[in-house]
Amino acid sequence: MSSYQAHALSRRTFLRLGTWGTLAIATTSGAALTACSSAPPTASKGFSFLRDGDLSLFSALIPVVLGDMIHSQSHNYQALVINILKNIDGACANLGSKAQTEIYKLLDLLDGKITRWLTTGVYAGWPQATPEQVKHFLSRWESSSISPFNAGYRVLSKLVAVSYFGLPEAQQHTGYSHLASMYQAINS
Repeated sequence: MSSYQAHALSRRTFLRLGTWGTLAIATTSGAALTACSSAPPTASKGFSFLRDGDLSLFSALIPVVLGDMIHSQSHNYQALVINILKNIDGACANLGSKAQTEIYKLLDLLDGKITRWLTTGVYAGWPQATPEQVKHFLSRWESSSISPFNAGYRVLSKLVAVSYFGLPEAQQHTGYSHLASMYQAINS
C-alpha cells in the first residue's frame, strides 16, 4: 500500500468521524435550543420539574446507584421508587433557574436517542436499558477524562442517593434517626 493510499484511508476515516460529529451536534443543538426557548418544559403529571423521559432515566438509575440498599423484588419497591422520584423532583424544583437550565440540558442529552447512544452507549430507551448497561454508562462517566461527563455522573448519582437517604425507609442504612426530617427542612 502506497503512502497516498494510507493517507486516503485516514482522510476517509476523518470524514466519517466528521459526519458523526455533525450529526451529534445537530441533534444536541435542537435540544439546546428548546432549553433556551421561552416556554418552560412541561413536567410529568404529578411532578413540578421532571418530565416523562426524566422519570424513565431516574427509574433506570435508582436500582443501579442504590444497589443492595433497595430490593426490586420487595412488595413496596414501586412506592419507594415514586418517593425517590418525588424527592429528586423537589430537589430540582428548588434550585435556581441557572442550575435548572443546566440540569435540563443534561437530561435532554440523555433523552435524545442519538445523543444518548453516543454519550452513554445505551441505544434503546431507558426503560429497556439493562442494569449492566446503566452500570457501564455510570462507570464510564465517573472515570471519563471529559469533565462534563464527570460532573453529569456526580449530579445524577447524588440526586438519586440524597433523595433516597431523605426517606424514612433509608434510616436503617444511615445510622441517623433524623435524616428524613433534615432533608424535609432543607428542601421546604
